[in-house]
Amino acid sequence: MSEDSGAFVRPRGRAWGNDAQRAVLHAVAEDIATRAAHKVVAIEALRSDGYLEFVAIAGDDAARDKMLGKASPLELNHIHHLGDEMAGWRHIPSERLDGETRAWLDEYGHKPDVPASDLPDGWDPDDQLVRMLLNEDGELRGMLYLDEPLSGLRPTPESVAEINAGAGVLFEAVISIVERELYGEQVRMVTQARRAIESVRPGLGEEELLAALSEAMVDAMDVATVDVISESTVIAELEADRGEVTELMRRQWRRRGHVVVERQRTWSMQEESIETPPSLTRLLDTHGLGSGLLVPIGAGDDYLGTLAMGRAPDAPRWIASEIMAASVVASDIARMLLEARLVERERALNAELRATNDYRRDMVMTLAHELRNPVSVLWTNLELLSLEPDDDERDESVQAMDRAARRIEDMIEDLMALATVSDPERPTSPAPVDLSALVGESCQFLAPTAALGGLEMHADVTEGLVVEGELAGLQRLVTNLLSNALKYTAAGGRVDVRLAPEVVDGRDGVRLTCADTGIGIAAAELGDVFTPFFRSARPEARRRPGTGLGLAITERVVTGHHGTVEVESVLGEGTTFAVWLPAEAGRRER
Repeated sequence: MSEDSGAFVRPRGRAWGNDAQRAVLHAVAEDIATRAAHKVVAIEALRSDGYLEFVAIAGDDAARDKMLGKASPLELNHIHHLGDEMAGWRHIPSERLDGETRAWLDEYGHKPDVPASDLPDGWDPDDQLVRMLLNEDGELRGMLYLDEPLSGLRPTPESVAEINAGAGVLFEAVISIVERELYGEQVRMVTQARRAIESVRPGLGEEELLAALSEAMVDAMDVATVDVISESTVIAELEADRGEVTELMRRQWRRRGHVVVERQRTWSMQEESIETPPSLTRLLDTHGLGSGLLVPIGAGDDYLGTLAMGRAPDAPRWIASEIMAASVVASDIARMLLEARLVERERALNAELRATNDYRRDMVMTLAHELRNPVSVLWTNLELLSLEPDDDERDESVQAMDRAARRIEDMIEDLMALATVSDPERPTSPAPVDLSALVGESCQFLAPTAALGGLEMHADVTEGLVVEGELAGLQRLVTNLLSNALKYTAAGGRVDVRLAPEVVDGRDGVRLTCADTGIGIAAAELGDVFTPFFRSARPEARRRPGTGLGLAITERVVTGHHGTVEVESVLGEGTTFAVWLPAEAGRRER
């Protein structure tokens, strides 16, 4: 089963642990050989990819040269079915080996070049004495092989008991070392990578995020290059084989695997190794790399991109803990990539909304300007008609046109005001506004209107209340509330205006209340009163002239000043509007 045959081969070299760990295990193997009275001891360690790798071989240089660093699939059937259980060990006599098992051992094992023992019940070179190294939870962590017993005899329950008594503590040492390698290095690398990821500024779009992650993770992952690339990223060196490489990474995501790219062979845990495609070799050459690790990034069934890491030609080969750490980090990147795409979608949606709002504002302004010209003409002709000799029928028509022109003019002013206060991009310069004086002046200005309508107006205004805001908008806000109250209250009614300081959620502010005893608003219509152009369907409300824009403008002004507006009403009894404004425009909730 070689690379030339096209069968499944794992081209690697030493992929488990570091030199210090291997040196410790080699010393352990030599100690076990002494205590167990065997010439040869071999240790296989379980890697995080599920394969067993020979990490220490004592007593046989030929076996060390052939086997050290090689990995084999986790296949224990021949041990369980052919071996005899002996106090944690399995002895597999050579006469029980079938053709399939011999082929497996020829591929993944080593047969010493020694003659069989001529002693009764003597050891045969094809015999195996194997111990599975299990942790406290019964999970396999490695394999221990003993060969060439110094006695020349096959094991017995008594000899195995002596081995366990003399070397048992070393079995636990091997398990501990393997578990530390499985988790320790992985945790360290993941922790460093996550710190690097956390250093990336939040709120970035996809392209900016990929670049920032690539830069931040180079040092954290102890590699020459790190590139976080999306499925759509263009890489010139890969264009010739783009479809093949993309499909390879999609397949790896479905299998939750990865790909190691070396100059001669490219391999993954679940597939046969292949000759490295020329495009990947060119990529290594372009960046001066000796090897690369490609880990798919995905969410659910969707492949999103690839975490690509490169190592210098003289750097060690990729080990299992690094590969698993990169897989964990890729999961974190997938979350960030999805968040970045959501940010971009939100930005695009906000841009569309701003464009729609700009279009609406421009349309309203254009309509207002277009209406202004014919209204000017109408006013001019009304003035000319007023100079003509008196005529009752003519005067009645002139008065009707005058009322219509004034109503159109009011609508124009309201349209332009609504467009202005609704523009989030409109530059504003907040300044201190004496709201007490403004409310008092508005009440004085509208007092004749109230008297003419037979209404009583009462104002309770605390002096010296100042807010930071826009004078024109606040004037329109107060005027709209008072005008509405007067307009929808019949003769003999009352309008009460109150302005007082009020703290809300720890913020200083003022509360403006305008209450009337007018016709009121139906409960079903309360939610629509701030909608532009909304007019009540009730006849008594329809008889009052209006554009349906006053309260919409009021609500926009309040929002622009980071305040709140509330309305309460009882049909036939009256309506109360309450506006709260913060004293300082710069303090807003986030």
